[in-house]
Amino acid sequence: MSKSDLSKGATLLGLVAILFWSTSVGVTRSTIEFLGRTGAPAVLFTVSALLLLPTRTSLRELPRRYLWLGAALFVGYELCFVLALGFARTRHEAIEVGMVNYLWPSLTVLCSAIADRKRPNALMLAGLALAFIGVITASSPPEGLSLSRFFHNAASNPLSYGLAFIGAIVWALYSTCTKHMAKGKNALWFFMALSAAGFWIVHMLNAERPPMNWTTHIVIQVALASAAVTLAYTLWNIGVLRGNIHVLGLAANGTPLMSALFASVLLSAPLPLIFWAGAGLVAIGSLIAGVGLRSARPGA
Repeated sequence: MSKSDLSKGATLLGLVAILFWSTSVGVTRSTIEFLGRTGAPAVLFTVSALLLLPTRTSLRELPRRYLWLGAALFVGYELCFVLALGFARTRHEAIEVGMVNYLWPSLTVLCSAIADRKRPNALMLAGLALAFIGVITASSPPEGLSLSRFFHNAASNPLSYGLAFIGAIVWALYSTCTKHMAKGKNALWFFMALSAAGFWIVHMLNAERPPMNWTTHIVIQVALASAAVTLAYTLWNIGVLRGNIHVLGLAANGTPLMSALFASVLLSAPLPLIFWAGAGLVAIGSLIAGVGLRSARPGA
């Protein structure tokens, strides 16, 4: 099989990862409601790390910069993303916070341009601006666009919205770091195990942690959610390491819409038309930014 065919296959696997990723907001929030904002991710990432055991690579084979910087970014993102969903006060707010997190495709385009020493152009900046407008639109009331409503929501729960935004930046940096520093190696098992350990530490330090309500239903949900998370990250890592990151970045533009759809169904939280308009703007903004990247010229 040629190098080109391998790259296309890896890119295809990355595209499949996006489908699994689209379920993350819904299944994570649903699991949090049973096991708590720190207990749920601790369990999910522990199971995912166990599922990844057969794929583990000796840490000695991994580039040092990728191992430690990648680990810090991966664990940092997971803490930001999952805790942002956990601190959301309602299911609707969790979906809004998830939309803030999905600024990462357009931010990945920007980080990729900087890493490739390309000069950000008007298309890239316009796409990023449109994605931000989309987030504000998605947070507006059904009557119409409201900038004050978005800032009111964010100000009333700055921890949740702030963590989601920081997470978007961190994941964009992680994707770029993986492509440029990993040298084809995969440390996903290590990163997943570190994330599980991080969440267990946070969970044990949480004096107000609620009891975990285990039922047959939640056991099945944890198994399915862990499998989806494991497949999403495994396939995404393959895509980023060996596929075309620019194609993946463009394809990820549809993630906000798919994620909102899955979350709305899984959480039984119908969303107004203006939310879907906002999600569409986030996707379109990321697409425009990606087109801008392809036409960007090398910097001075």
